Amino acid sequence: MSQNNQQVLQVVADIGGTNARFAYIQPGQTTLQGIEVFPCSQFPQFIDAVRAYTALGHVANIESLCFAVAGPVEQDWIDLPNNHWAFSRCELERELGVPVIVINDFSAQVLSVSALLDDELHWIGGPRPEAEPNGVVAVLGPGTGLGVSAMLPSGDIIPSEGGHIGFAPTNQHQANVLAQLWRRYERVSVERVLSGAGLANLYWANCRLDGLEKELAAPDVTAGARAGDVYCRRAVDDFCAILGAVAGDTALAVGAYAGVYLSGGILPQMLDVIDTEQIRRNFQEKGRFSAICSQIPLAIVLAEYPGLVGCARQQAISHAHE
Repeated sequence: MSQNNQQVLQVVADIGGTNARFAYIQPGQTTLQGIEVFPCSQFPQFIDAVRAYTALGHVANIESLCFAVAGPVEQDWIDLPNNHWAFSRCELERELGVPVIVINDFSAQVLSVSALLDDELHWIGGPRPEAEPNGVVAVLGPGTGLGVSAMLPSGDIIPSEGGHIGFAPTNQHQANVLAQLWRRYERVSVERVLSGAGLANLYWANCRLDGLEKELAAPDVTAGARAGDVYCRRAVDDFCAILGAVAGDTALAVGAYAGVYLSGGILPQMLDVIDTEQIRRNFQEKGRFSAICSQIPLAIVLAEYPGLVGCARQQAISHAHE
């Protein structure tokens, strides 16, 4: 590994429920270097993962660190709902001896949007964003959980835990699925159906509707859909329909008429089995607001490390304001 003994560098990290992604950048720049991915389960504490990255030799002199985490970041104490890590930002600064910036993981996702290249986006339907959009953009995406964020034209980010709003069925079948999920959960949020665990929940619920008690993990549901398994296919179809509906609801809730971007770790891995036409259809079937939603650009983010790109942009913004 390269040693940057003379350069002062900035470390960025995207901490999800499953993996921790690290990289470093030159101060004031956004080009990612030294990318490494660690399973979160390998480290008892968050700082252990940070030290494991720095021990690889990419970085010797650190100017600052910017982390995106899957959870609320307004308080000093950061407790990740889909991860066993919890830490104090101030204590982390003292232990590492450098400034630490903590942002929500989907704040990082929405920060990355303007930096995404054409081949890093899979557009769904005809509308495309203007060359210089002057409106709100939103990002939401299923992974270990369901993240949601939006950015105003000013560049300000709207804090959100939109993945935890209640799941609202749009037809009788989805209502029947919800009735099954109530057997598992007192309250069914959209994250319970739009995430890795959510895809598994949809498979279980569809089996239950036919009197079967069967479980499959999300990767196996996707593989089963490829192989033509009827219950796996139903789960994926439900996933697409609900994702489109929730994305459209999000667009209306925050006025994201400049574009909605579907990110997260799941969609690029199942692009061959998802029904993008169904996603688009449910996105814009909004009654009196269908005409408006039909004009909103909608895309799946294919970029491998959008969270790291967003953290790099946050570092560049912070550097410019110093």
